[in-house]
Amino acid sequence: MAEPMPQKIITSPTLALKELGVRGPWRGTGVARRIHDELLAGRGEDRMTLMVNPAAGDGKVLALYKSWGYEAVNRVQPSPDAPPLIAVIRTCAASSTQIKH
Repeated sequence: MAEPMPQKIITSPTLALKELGVRGPWRGTGVARRIHDELLAGRGEDRMTLMVNPAAGDGKVLALYKSWGYEAVNRVQPSPDAPPLIAVIRTCAASSTQIKH
C-alpha cells in the first residue's frame, strides 16, 4: 500500500518516466544519463518522477538515480505480486520550484 503523497507534489505538473534502460555494452558510458537529460530538456513540468525497485542491481539503480538528483518520496507496491518500489522525484532543471514534503 502506498503512503500518502505530499500535497505539493500531487498538485503540480509532473512528468513520469516509465522505464529507461540501455543495452549491456552501453552501460556505464553515460548514455542513459544523456538520454534522461535530453528528455527533461525544455519540458514544462515542474518535476519528474519514476519508480525504482530498491533491490535492482543490489541497490545501485536507486543510488544512480539519487546521484542524478532524485529523492525518495514514497513506497509503492503496484500489485500484490509486484516487488515493493520506491517512488523518487526531482525538480526539472528548467523549474526553480523546490521539492517540499
